[in-house]
Amino acid sequence: MKKRKKIWALSIAIALLALIVIASINSSRRNTVAVQTAVVERRETLESKVTASGELRAKQFVDLQPEISGIITELYVHEGDSVKKGEVLLRIDPIQTDEEFEIANAEINLLRDETSLRSAQAELDRAENNFEKTQRTFKRNQELYEDGLISREDYEKYQNEFIAAQSSVEVQKANVASMEKAIEISQNNIARMKTSVEASQARLKQAAANLTKASDQSKKSKIESPLDGVITSLDKEQGERAVPGMMSNPEATIMTIADLSVIQAEIKVDETDVVNVSLGDKTEVQVDALPDVIFEGEVTEIGNSPIQSSSAAQEAKDFKVIVTLKNASPKLRPGMSCTSEITTDVKTNALVIPIQALTVRDVEVDEDGQYIKPDADNKKEGTVARADSNQEEVRKKELEGVFVVDKEMTARFRPVDTGITGESEIEVLGNLKEGEEIIAGSFQTLRTIKDGAAVKIEKRIKAQSVNR
Repeated sequence: MKKRKKIWALSIAIALLALIVIASINSSRRNTVAVQTAVVERRETLESKVTASGELRAKQFVDLQPEISGIITELYVHEGDSVKKGEVLLRIDPIQTDEEFEIANAEINLLRDETSLRSAQAELDRAENNFEKTQRTFKRNQELYEDGLISREDYEKYQNEFIAAQSSVEVQKANVASMEKAIEISQNNIARMKTSVEASQARLKQAAANLTKASDQSKKSKIESPLDGVITSLDKEQGERAVPGMMSNPEATIMTIADLSVIQAEIKVDETDVVNVSLGDKTEVQVDALPDVIFEGEVTEIGNSPIQSSSAAQEAKDFKVIVTLKNASPKLRPGMSCTSEITTDVKTNALVIPIQALTVRDVEVDEDGQYIKPDADNKKEGTVARADSNQEEVRKKELEGVFVVDKEMTARFRPVDTGITGESEIEVLGNLKEGEEIIAGSFQTLRTIKDGAAVKIEKRIKAQSVNR
């Protein structure tokens, strides 16, 4: 009987021990966190890239706008035509400007005739003086004859000469009278012109200015191509009115001429990315219209000011970056949509981890801001080793790091410094070794897992290379 009781007691004890073991295992399983892990690896090449979108444009292009208003009477080109520098493209209402030119030219000729008239008056004055001199000489010879100071023969000779001279004097008097009349008229004209000489000079200057203006207007009625290129857009037709205006007024633009020998991509880069972009950075450009072709290029211009937006509610700012294509295709057209991948940095033999493995924790730090590791000997989760056990003030700081899975299958937080970022991986600059296993998922797990938590690996993530 006693033996049977001992067997029952031993069976009960064994059953209780089994129940305790099972409960302990179940409790352990409930406290274990299922995680996805990845291995710290080295990459032969890690590239950091910035992706941005935009559109194509020609490096050199001109929006032609008229300098005068008028009707387009002649239009010699069509959209898509190739043109040469100096080639006449169109004419604007030349009749009006040519008439103005002729009027101004006639005013100049009139003023030149008035100048010639003043010269003729001066010649008339000189002729009158010569006549007066001849008249005085004739009177002196007449007095000598009347005083008898010459012989009869001389008298008869002088008499004949006198008769001839008298006839000559009469003719001369008639001429003089005619000349005096002409002189009187000329003198009146001269007097009138003297009073208006200043006005004439002012008119001459004004007429010269009008001639210059009319000539300039006549030239501006003919628009020539300022460069070799292609008509990429034609916004006006023959018979429409050309209106001069500012470059900001699209209505003033008649056509756009572009030199398509050099094509650029004008892209918008976010302010957080543009700080990493440098002149000369290698770029791959993909055009929406040619999805199977990758065009190589390089950054040739970086804007210093953000692109102005019409939206007052815009939060993020974009900066203009110009990429010049090296192998542009004749199929490319200004205005085509494109996407650019700019390689901003390249590292070789880089130690990398998956980007999603990075997390941030509010941890305790020392006076120098350095992370205080948890006490490995203390089994109580959350306790840390401190240099000064009497320290009252606890310093906290947010640090970026990863959770490393140790040999005991425990998650340990470890701060890391990072370098460049690839497509799916990020460079670590220290505090990790190649081959170490880190927690890489899930996202919810990384948000909630605590330092020192027991883990079990449900999946190992294979790191993806950023190289194509």
